[in-house]
Formats: sequence, C-alpha cells, structure tokens
Amino acid sequence: MNIQLRSSVVKKTLWIVAQIIWVAICVLALIEARQGYRGASDWQMDEGLAFEMMVLSFPSSFAVAIGLASTGAILGLIGLALPAPSRLEMTCTWFLFALAGYIQWFVLVPRFLAQRKRNPRPR
Repeated sequence: MNIQLRSSVVKKTLWIVAQIIWVAICVLALIEARQGYRGASDWQMDEGLAFEMMVLSFPSSFAVAIGLASTGAILGLIGLALPAPSRLEMTCTWFLFALAGYIQWFVLVPRFLAQRKRNPRPR
C-alpha cells in the first residue's frame, strides 16, 4: 500500500511539473515575441509567435487558426477587419492558443485516457 501511495504522489507531482513546464514555455514564447516586437509593421514577430503556439497546442491549434481565419473572413464581409499587429493583438492571439492547448493537454486528454482506462475496448 505504501508503494502504491508513493507512486500516486510521484505521478501527481510529475503531472504538475509537466503543466508548469508547458505554461512556462508558452509564457517565454510570449515574452520573447513582445520584447522582439518593433512596431505595427513587425508582422513577422506576430506570425512567429502564432507558429510557436500552433506547435505547442497542436492539434487544437488548428481550431483556433480556423476560428481566427473565419472571423477575419466574416469581418471582411461586413467591411471590418481583424486588428492590425500590435502587442495587445499578439497577446490576445497567444492567449487563445495557450487556452486551447492547455484545455487539450491538461483537461481533455487526461479525461479521455481515464475513461479509456475505466472502459477498455473488448478484443
């Protein structure tokens, strides 16, 4: 029983460490992009951050990217546009990708794996 308790504590500790590391990498990507941002014409830094976040939150990042592209298209139909690149726009985009990735990796995947463990497929 003592070994099983230790195993459970180690698993929970490693899970928390994995979450902290993932969030830290996301925050570091944002900090790097914000520090490297040089003004409204610096779309490369914005795109670079979006690409980094797409990798970190893959595959849910595709849903965010499709949502942003669809929003831009719909706004275009009514004569509006997404905001121009800025630190605020970059941070908002980062937040959407980070939220999607966190929910995917640390909420949905664990629930799926726990459910699969409780109800294994018959062979």
